[in-house]
Amino acid sequence: MKLSGILMLAVLASVSTTVIAQAVPAGSDLGPTVSNMSPIAVSINYTAMIGNSPPGSCGCFLLNGGSSEGMFHVWRNVSAVAQITGSHTGHIPNSIQGLSLMTYMGGPRYSFLIGHRVTAYGQFLAGGAHGFDSYFPRNDASSTGAGDSLAIAPGGGFEVGVRSWLSVRAVEAEYLMTRLPNATDTDQHNLRVSSGVVFRFSVSRLTR
Repeated sequence: MKLSGILMLAVLASVSTTVIAQAVPAGSDLGPTVSNMSPIAVSINYTAMIGNSPPGSCGCFLLNGGSSEGMFHVWRNVSAVAQITGSHTGHIPNSIQGLSLMTYMGGPRYSFLIGHRVTAYGQFLAGGAHGFDSYFPRNDASSTGAGDSLAIAPGGGFEVGVRSWLSVRAVEAEYLMTRLPNATDTDQHNLRVSSGVVFRFSVSRLTR
């Protein structure tokens, strides 16, 4: 799947936000995905990542994978997010190598309602990245089959409340920066797009 296909998927997912919001039964707004009434939520998502490689080239390639997030209400519309994501491709352009990548990050999220049952949010996550099943050259001419680096991922998305315990993540988009060894500038700039479901846990359910 090329970049244009991923962007089209994101547009279709955004359109589906409006469709789902109109399809759910009328009633009171569910509010942001996590709040005083639903202080914890867990998401399960499909994640597509567009990476750039090899070093010195602008060629892009697609990694498929999944992600999961835990969201914890902190104060008003602010929540804390813990995220783990795994992505894989069997072939990097102009290379005989594939790539597997895991990121584990956390950070703050700010959410707000933009319509009936529709939550928009922005977040900033930071943590680590672990690459493996590939080739990671170093400046000293040595290489290894795995590498670790800092990872940061500002981004945002849209979620639609379907039931008091369930939301649909229409789309989440993140800019992911990693610094895995590549024998040049050690910078990788990636785009990740995710969609999935979010399970919300209310105060009453947690205290049963």
